[in-house]
Amino acid sequence: MPIPPTRILSSKKAQDTSSSAATLIAVIALLIIFYLLFIPPSFRDQILEGNESTTSTNSAIIGNETILRATPGTLSSISSQEMQHTIPSLTLFSKKESKILGTTASLAVRSTIFSYKNASMKFNMADLENTDNVLLTFTDTDTKGNLIIKINGNEIFNSVVTSENPEPISIDKSKLVQGENVITLEPERAGWRFWRVNRHNLGRMQVTGDVKDISRQKSMNVFVITATERENAKRTILRFLPDCATGKVGKLNVLINQHSVYYSVPDCGTTAIIEFATDILREGENTIVFDSEEGNYIIDMISISSEMKTQFQPAYYFDITSGMIQDVRNSKYSIILKMTFVDSTEQKSAKININGRETNLYQTASTYTKNLNDYIIEGNNAIKIVPDTSLEVTSIEVLKQ
Repeated sequence: MPIPPTRILSSKKAQDTSSSAATLIAVIALLIIFYLLFIPPSFRDQILEGNESTTSTNSAIIGNETILRATPGTLSSISSQEMQHTIPSLTLFSKKESKILGTTASLAVRSTIFSYKNASMKFNMADLENTDNVLLTFTDTDTKGNLIIKINGNEIFNSVVTSENPEPISIDKSKLVQGENVITLEPERAGWRFWRVNRHNLGRMQVTGDVKDISRQKSMNVFVITATERENAKRTILRFLPDCATGKVGKLNVLINQHSVYYSVPDCGTTAIIEFATDILREGENTIVFDSEEGNYIIDMISISSEMKTQFQPAYYFDITSGMIQDVRNSKYSIILKMTFVDSTEQKSAKININGRETNLYQTASTYTKNLNDYIIEGNNAIKIVPDTSLEVTSIEVLKQ
């Protein structure tokens, strides 16, 4: 039976209407997709999250969001802007003492027209620099003619000896040498007077000198500088208090690592403050020497301080909203601290202070993570890392996970 024309037209019209609706729905869906792709991630997460009854896991919905990211670099155990090294008090003094440098019981010299006899004695100068007032003493019990005395070949006496106990003969220090010295004793030559006998019988001959004991005139101490302090010292200052008698002391020389940083007669009873070049210091052991030229010193309150360029334990801050606190309490996500280090072999040891509460880090791995759910507070939060030694930190992150 033939279909009426009116029914055919109605069917085609319904098909066209259905096709247009499907197209419109597809266009709307495409626009929604593009909208979601181009809006900020935080708004997109809120739209997709929906209400709390969703069956998807919260970590999948939220993903990782960085709340804080910092690149600290080298963190140090130094917490203050000034490092100070205290040196123990010390006493410096020198003492002069008269010492016998050489002696002999007896010597005889004789000269005639037919014979000639001289004599010699040796003595040792162990510390020529610190020996003064060198004297030669002797007795002469049988004297005839001039007595000639030479020291290391240099004549120091040529005269008649007028008494059995002559005055001591001063020996010029410039004629002496460090170590062994030789005194030569010679009689005056008889010459053409063939009947003459020149002679000297010498006894109790000795060389004395005033030797200064400098063993307590110098004092050395050691102090240790870390690599961080050495590299970041802006100013270095030496302080000390000299207790001494004004007018009775010589110059005081202070050397740090063999560099003289002070050489003067100090103002007794007044603290000396000396700034010196930072590059004199070195990593590890350093030496400081106090050396006095003369007199007695008590050196007290000795310190070396380094003023640092920067603070090496900065705090890192991040904000937690009330909504985030509620989400953490409802186990929607966690707040995670993540630290990345330069290497995975060196031991890393530090205390981590989170809002006044401490936790310990002790590992060799290159990555450290810590759940902060029990540490965070609403509002401003702070993290501070206090290493036991220097710590090379590539990055610090606080994440929503």
